[in-house]
Amino acid sequence: MKLKFPYKIALQLFFAAAVSGWVLPTTAKAQSVSATATLDSTLMVIGGQMQLQLELRQPEGLQVSFPQLTDTLTGKIEIVSAAPIDSTIMGDGRVQISQALTITSFDSGLHYIPPLYFEYREGSEQRRAATREQALMVVNPFKEVDPEKGFMDLKEAMNLPFSMAELLPYFKWFILFNLLQLLVAAFVIYLQRSKKTIKQIFIPEKPKEPAHVVALRELERIKSEKLWQTGQVKTFYSQLTEVLRRYLEDRYHFPALEQTSGEILRQMKHEDLAGSDLLPKLRTVLETADLAKFARFEPLADENNTALANTYFFVNQTKLESLPESPESQDKTKAKNDEEKQMVK
Repeated sequence: MKLKFPYKIALQLFFAAAVSGWVLPTTAKAQSVSATATLDSTLMVIGGQMQLQLELRQPEGLQVSFPQLTDTLTGKIEIVSAAPIDSTIMGDGRVQISQALTITSFDSGLHYIPPLYFEYREGSEQRRAATREQALMVVNPFKEVDPEKGFMDLKEAMNLPFSMAELLPYFKWFILFNLLQLLVAAFVIYLQRSKKTIKQIFIPEKPKEPAHVVALRELERIKSEKLWQTGQVKTFYSQLTEVLRRYLEDRYHFPALEQTSGEILRQMKHEDLAGSDLLPKLRTVLETADLAKFARFEPLADENNTALANTYFFVNQTKLESLPESPESQDKTKAKNDEEKQMVK
């Protein structure tokens, strides 16, 4: 909105500027102490805010009291906030103390700010330094409000026609969102069909140790613990048959841990064993273990040693080991590596 200033207001503004110090100085001196009050402007819109800067220049060490102001500066000018008092050393034994006041007014017209007094003691005399009076013009740029008309209701929302062009900026994000949904759905379907977990896909599993390596390591542990020598015969045979059953399950791929001794022996008759004496040795170990665990049978020391030795023998005779490469395959691998190195060079 445009502001209209008649000549009368212009003259008032000129007078305000003269009083505020734009034409006349706004510094009041009381010997060695001087006080000034400066407005950001002599014109303010109603309800607006501006700064009133108070400055005091005095000798160092002199105790000067600032004006005790409340929430109003005058009857129609209010103090919104007061900044902390700050000091600056000027040199030659003088210091400048300043404070910024934020003021506002809700009454239009020309308002006068009276002098502000700073009290101090100089020797045995009580003195005070005062700022010059200020003038502030507060204007109302808005249309006059007629209280008799009362409050006006809110206008209804405008019904604007819909346009597809409004969706174009968001179309690419819609496409990306749908593509992301398709990728997530495809990934979930892949997990369900492959029966793999996310950990198995992104974190490769450590290669599983061969069955005979695990079995021989566990047999060495059982041997070193000397269980049957200390009277733990049942524990000895329980651990021994568990190692043997786990080896058979991993080596021949049938649920030996869940089967009885008779079922294991019937299953092993269909396996191609390296020697004809392996199946009898396996039967001896399993039957002796069943008697010790379930019939309270006390095997002799030689029988315990035989059971452990037969298990060692069975694992060593049936273990699967990777075959060493033949000299011809080693030469082919070496030649292939040399070709790859030449291609890299």
